Amino acid sequence: MCGIVGIVGDYNNANDIIIGLKSLEYRGYDSCGITGIAKDKFIYYKTLQKINSLEKNIKQQNFNSNISIGHTRWATHGKPSLINTHPFIKNNCAFVHNGIIENFQDLIKIFKIERKLIKSETDSEIIALIFEKLLKKNKNPLETINSIMKNIDGTYAFAFLMKGSKNIYAVKKGSPLVLGIGDNFNAISSDILGLPNKTKHVIFLEDEDVVSINKDTYKIINRKYKKNTRTKHIFTPAQKFLTKGEFKHFMQKEIYYQPISFKDTLLNYAEKKSKKIFLPKSDINFNEIKNIEFIGCGTAFHACMVAKYWFEMYTNININIHIASEFKHKKNINKDETIGVLVSQSGETMDTLQCLKYLKKNNVKTISIVNVLNSSIARLSDLILPTLAGPEIGVASTKAFTSQLTALCVLLLNFQKLNKSKISNNYIDLFNTSVSIKKILLQDIKIKSIVKNLINKKSIFYIGRGLMYPIALEGALKLKEITYKHCEGYAAGELKHGPLALIENNIPVIALAPFDENFQKISSNIQEIKARGGIIITLTDNLGLKKIKKFSDYTILLPVAKSYSLPIIYSIPIQLIAYHLAVFLGTDVDQPRNLAKSVTVE
Repeated sequence: MCGIVGIVGDYNNANDIIIGLKSLEYRGYDSCGITGIAKDKFIYYKTLQKINSLEKNIKQQNFNSNISIGHTRWATHGKPSLINTHPFIKNNCAFVHNGIIENFQDLIKIFKIERKLIKSETDSEIIALIFEKLLKKNKNPLETINSIMKNIDGTYAFAFLMKGSKNIYAVKKGSPLVLGIGDNFNAISSDILGLPNKTKHVIFLEDEDVVSINKDTYKIINRKYKKNTRTKHIFTPAQKFLTKGEFKHFMQKEIYYQPISFKDTLLNYAEKKSKKIFLPKSDINFNEIKNIEFIGCGTAFHACMVAKYWFEMYTNININIHIASEFKHKKNINKDETIGVLVSQSGETMDTLQCLKYLKKNNVKTISIVNVLNSSIARLSDLILPTLAGPEIGVASTKAFTSQLTALCVLLLNFQKLNKSKISNNYIDLFNTSVSIKKILLQDIKIKSIVKNLINKKSIFYIGRGLMYPIALEGALKLKEITYKHCEGYAAGELKHGPLALIENNIPVIALAPFDENFQKISSNIQEIKARGGIIITLTDNLGLKKIKKFSDYTILLPVAKSYSLPIIYSIPIQLIAYHLAVFLGTDVDQPRNLAKSVTVE
């Protein structure tokens, strides 16, 4: 899940490469590098620091090239080190890669590469060595790329520079890659965020597209050397989302953006006064659907869990939820009267994409809930329900998660409408959620003061019941991601079946306890924890506060809400808890260790 960018034009494009890499840094930040050609020699710089460091150094070096490639790395094979940092530069070629070469060890034998030439621990360097070797024989870069492609198992987006050439050559399979077209320049990037702002059009490349670009022209061919025609789309820069503005971190900005992202997503599909739902047209016959397979990873999986509760509460449809990396190993699925709903912020999550392909292979109609309209998952789906959250830069998902919940709720409302079931007052309550989010954000200072009590705790637990159980899991995930604290989320009723053994004096437990049908039960669970010395932080509403305050050490008061909006509302304070604790602990909030935003490897 690395990020690559390449530009060839009539100007020194080093600065545009740096800007592109900064936009792609969410994909990985273990190391970064840039190389270009000047006077038929490779010039380059690599660093284990962030891209800001790369920028400073190339300015000091007076880096000057009109044909360049850059890379920001998320380590899969080989630790973060300079020797493992891209680009890989051989005698006559330079190379960058996003993806995983599963059979890279076999390629050494297939192409008879001398092992002494391999300097790194990566799965990528071998491709540069093979390209270098084959190019000496046939002199044709396109033929060379095809020869390599025929023998690779895995996912990849490659970009090559060659001495004596004014072209950048690139190819993709599985991993995302886009082509940017401008005046007197052309570019490639892992996604549109990495393209220069002056790009005019963008082309989303398909698997096994091989592209060559120079400053004036581009050519896309397939493995049989036939020209591929791809649709050009007008390019719209998204720079306003790429600055923190008045906020200290992107994550903080994105938490505060949620009243807007929620409203934008909801109003794209639903109308308050008429109670009408407007889904995009598709050939899916919703009246025939009796089974839904919800699929996601990480936070997106938690959104699927919420959807399962919603659909089981309000419809008679059979619901299954799956972690994408596990679902793709299933041997059998129910194909009849079934749809697959795939949830992914980036639309490029490789495990989820593989599930989509598996469903399509089995003739199951698919719906994607994505935040990137032209992503791989979106383009392959039968119906797209985009979340209008705007680009999300922070690794820990915030506004994307609540927007996913919003889109899933709209999907639920659509099924209720089709089944002629009366849309409850929950529908109206849903429209008031934006106001509720704003009210919670006004408690930021209070939440911050409570979080101070967590700084020195070795473990933290979240508990919830019903709709709050997935939110408990999400709260625990947020803490793990950006604070590195040990944290677990539990269905509160499961405490007595083992996890209660973990509770001891001064262990904080964050209880999600809205005054709903589960309140009495979770109130009992809170008392069980209190009896064993645990510290209770309760998230509840006015109705719940009266009954549970005496058992709570700290309380965060949230608006009264109904089931449609409850998961969205309770997501906001858990995000703020994680954010403030990370700031107190001094971790890198937006770019936590070992992680990346878009997981484009399996």
